[in-house]
Amino acid sequence: METNSQDSQRDPQSAGGLRFSSGAFQPPTARMKSPPVSVATPPQAPKGRFFVVGMVLTMLGFGAFRVWDSFFHYTAFGVVAGRTVEVPAPVTGLVRYVHVREGDQVRQGELLLTLDQHDLELRLGRLDDQLRLAQAKLEAEMSTTQWRVSQYLIEFHEAAGEYRDKWADVRERQVRWRRTQQYRERVAGMVEKKSATQDELEAALADEYAQRDRLETLVEGLVSWQKRSQVAELQTQAGLDVLQPLLAEMRNLESEQARLRDEMARGEVRSPVNGTVLKRHRFTGEGAEQLQTLFTILEEDSLEIVLYVPQQRIDEFETDQTLHVSLPPFHDQIACRVARFGDENVPPPAHLQRHYAHQAKLLPVHLLPANGRLEHSHVQLGAVVQLPFDAGRWWNSGSPMTEFLPREARTEHTTRR
Repeated sequence: METNSQDSQRDPQSAGGLRFSSGAFQPPTARMKSPPVSVATPPQAPKGRFFVVGMVLTMLGFGAFRVWDSFFHYTAFGVVAGRTVEVPAPVTGLVRYVHVREGDQVRQGELLLTLDQHDLELRLGRLDDQLRLAQAKLEAEMSTTQWRVSQYLIEFHEAAGEYRDKWADVRERQVRWRRTQQYRERVAGMVEKKSATQDELEAALADEYAQRDRLETLVEGLVSWQKRSQVAELQTQAGLDVLQPLLAEMRNLESEQARLRDEMARGEVRSPVNGTVLKRHRFTGEGAEQLQTLFTILEEDSLEIVLYVPQQRIDEFETDQTLHVSLPPFHDQIACRVARFGDENVPPPAHLQRHYAHQAKLLPVHLLPANGRLEHSHVQLGAVVQLPFDAGRWWNSGSPMTEFLPREARTEHTTRR
């Protein structure tokens, strides 16, 4: 009984109505209505098909452009190169001052960096003290020596004066002695003629001996004064020689001072060339070992363009030939002339290897701007340079076979043609 009542409550029905699966009932009038008739429309293509086709065509076009731009638009690639100078540390020390920044223009000899050399400064200070002390000793010794030399000079001049006086006396005595000799000879002749006595001859002889003795005494005194003047001169020279050790010590200290100043000057790192500072490798407070690179400087007027050309296409270029190259992102082409060719085939730089065959060896062709020069402020080292395709240059490339034939075979080949 309870089950039937539950079923009757679960599935209620109305008179003449239809029951749906959802349990809802439709009135009897809904069963008699017919559904509306709709007009059939032709099927339409999806609106996103044109977009997909457009995207596919765009991608294909972009890929074709990239292939053309990478492999057919340009016949050669190169880089902007230049001479760079690595400035090393002359001595080991701490960086005290850095006077330039990256990108600054420097001139040859301009101060770039100063290294701390405290030990040399202390040694130079002690040497300055020693030099001042030696100078004071030298001045004191010079004063003493000057007084002594003045005394020696006085003695020398006195001795020289006496020597001159004694020399005059000697000359006078020599004259008197000769006169007494002559007088004695006359008296001796007169004695032989009996016109003079023997006493007169003995008196003349005694006078001669007396004059000779006085002359000898004067000569001895003259020699004595000469020796005194020589001794005074030697003492004067000896007084000056006393100063030589002090002067030598002064010169040694001054030489050592000059060497220390030169050694300290090595701590001032200066630019070896005119150019632009590309990179600073050490900053204030950092240590630097000897010969360690401190700066990288791009030498002035050294920028050039280096093209890498395969060997089979090298005959397309010749010295002083004008080429127009592209340098992204600039739109205008740069007119350059071929300056020289490389000495050997080399592999291209890593960022250009995708444009050439694997492990290809290429010949560098060095180009210089036909008008003006390349400025580092606008062009950087390593920038990629492109040589656009030139149909005329490509068509005329290739050396004729006759250039490699002997002269006779070349003439025969020309005649046959």
